Amino acid sequence: MISRPRSLIAVFAAALCGLSFASSLAYAQTDKVIAEIQKRGGRVDRDEKGDKPIVTVNYGVSGIDDKGLDGLSEIKTLKKLTLNNTKITDGGLAKIKPIATLERLYLVDTKISDAALDQLKDLKNLQILSLAGTGVTDAGLDKIKGMSSLKELFVYGTKVTDEGVKKLKATLPKLKTDKDIPPVKAVTEPAKKEEMKKAEPAKKEEAKKKEEPKKKEEVKKEEPKKVEAKKKEEVKKEEPKKKA
Repeated sequence: MISRPRSLIAVFAAALCGLSFASSLAYAQTDKVIAEIQKRGGRVDRDEKGDKPIVTVNYGVSGIDDKGLDGLSEIKTLKKLTLNNTKITDGGLAKIKPIATLERLYLVDTKISDAALDQLKDLKNLQILSLAGTGVTDAGLDKIKGMSSLKELFVYGTKVTDEGVKKLKATLPKLKTDKDIPPVKAVTEPAKKEEMKKAEPAKKEEAKKKEEPKKKEEVKKEEPKKVEAKKKEEVKKEEPKKKA
């Protein structure tokens, strides 16, 4: 009768040891992944809650290639991945295909094309995707029509057309894209012109004030010359009278 509780205690103790060992192993593996990412020039952010899982990896401007994506799929808590200005290729993105937790992906100014979207279309939790400055076209957008979780898409600087975006939004009506926003130039130029018009009278007045002292100074400089010239002229007129 007494041996059973002892056996149960032993089982629980063993289980706790097993959990502790598994947790320690997980931490060791995570630390190894973080060290590798930092070695490649990347940055890592962790959630402050719970076990502080890795939620963000930023490889922006690190210059990594496809090899640099090794190990990312081991991060089962990754939500945001930035690969801007890297040397990744369409095929390389297959390495992030298993990251089901991914919510934000930034591929700005990379050499990827429509083929890359074959690797991304199964990321069912992806909410924000930036393809700005890539080789993606309307054909690529056809591949992501099934991404119902997608909320924001950036295609500035690509070959994607308004018509291509319109077709995509027919399937994903809640999707917002940078095609919906007028170009910055179109928004700022009229405002700048209006400001310039308003500022013109003030500028003219300011220029006038600046010129006035110069003109006064010039007048002062010219006055002695005029007086001297007048005296010479009078002397010339008087000379014939004196001779006479």
